[in-house]
Amino acid sequence: MSDYSTIQIMMTLAALASDGADPRPSGEQRDQHIARIKQGITTQLADTSLATQGNWKLSWVGLTKDGANLAYIAQGPNDGNGTVYALVLRGTVMDSLVDQLEDLQVGLLVPFHPDGTPPMWPLPQISLGAMVAFGAIVSNTDLKTQLAEQKPDTLYVVGHSLGGAMATTIALYLQQQVSAGKLPIARIQPYTFAAPTAGDATFATWFDKQFPKAVCIYNKYDVVPTAWATLASLPENWQSNPFYPPSPGPTAKPDNTVGEEIAKMAANTKGNTYVQPTQQPPLNTGSPPLLLEKYAPPPPKVDPLVDQFMQQVGFQHYSNNYLKLLDAPQVPDVVPIASVSPTSGKVLGGTSVTILPKAGETFTPDCVVDFGNFAAKSQTVAPGGTSITAVSPANFIIGPVDIRVTNMYGTTTAGPSDQFTYTL
Repeated sequence: MSDYSTIQIMMTLAALASDGADPRPSGEQRDQHIARIKQGITTQLADTSLATQGNWKLSWVGLTKDGANLAYIAQGPNDGNGTVYALVLRGTVMDSLVDQLEDLQVGLLVPFHPDGTPPMWPLPQISLGAMVAFGAIVSNTDLKTQLAEQKPDTLYVVGHSLGGAMATTIALYLQQQVSAGKLPIARIQPYTFAAPTAGDATFATWFDKQFPKAVCIYNKYDVVPTAWATLASLPENWQSNPFYPPSPGPTAKPDNTVGEEIAKMAANTKGNTYVQPTQQPPLNTGSPPLLLEKYAPPPPKVDPLVDQFMQQVGFQHYSNNYLKLLDAPQVPDVVPIASVSPTSGKVLGGTSVTILPKAGETFTPDCVVDFGNFAAKSQTVAPGGTSITAVSPANFIIGPVDIRVTNMYGTTTAGPSDQFTYTL
């Protein structure tokens, strides 16, 4: 028997969906991308130190043609009532314009009536972005064929962030397929984490009715689940329920730049009303709450208050933070770059650059390096992963680029510590 709860296991599976998901900045063949995704998920599912305890096996990966949407299926241990599988949907990849549009296309609600839905009125509606993400997985992968072949007795439908919103739509679709006799699944159980709202009140009521035991988890200090149902109210509640507390702050208020940015974001709904399915009690309400206490210096010409708020948002929304709040082991992640040296070189390329990892961490042997959108001429990972030596490629532009490291866990985010400037 597992030493971890189903919630901890499902959040772990959700966290694994993001690993290896983003393609290299320099680009790569589709089969290479999929192979890296499979390597990352398989390696972590075999890790007995995680909540999954090595008991889950990867059985399928579905990646849409544009690489923006990803799902995978893993088989878990038999629970005494038959075979157990999890369908896991990936959240937003920040480097993907398609993903960002899916997140923000909330100004238009469209009818949601997947095949097999019984007649009802009014029709449930979801955002255009949620419909695009739904269609990408259902129509552009062989998900339905895979489930028909695997015949799960229990199917968990799981996702974090955008993946959580997708889990609500895809769980309803699969349930209708089962009801229509088109899929052999005995029980569907959704688990969502940090999910933004997919649809309107009719959609939320329908989901609750179909899945009265759905588990929908959110962090009190995560702004993403407030979109799009309650996002606009955050600055108004700064005295009774501040977001974030004055210490460490910054607090969203109607008359500061954070509140103004939230108001602009909330205006994307164009007056449409969104309603969340029933949620569990929020995480991060203990004393003291888990908050980011120190902020990195903001980039030049960036509002410090907004920058600090977004750093706090990123911390609160991070999948490993959810695992920490759920008292589950955190999953391995791509190691951040601490520094690069030298920080400049000629546009013709050929500069040998030493890349150091964050203190106390090491690079994996499979790391590859990009300078902006160009692959390094070569890279060598030092024994033990203490550094990477990469040779800069030629570039057509004089100026700074970000050095990015990609491995089976993903790609480092761009930041001031990885900048390399091309000179004449």
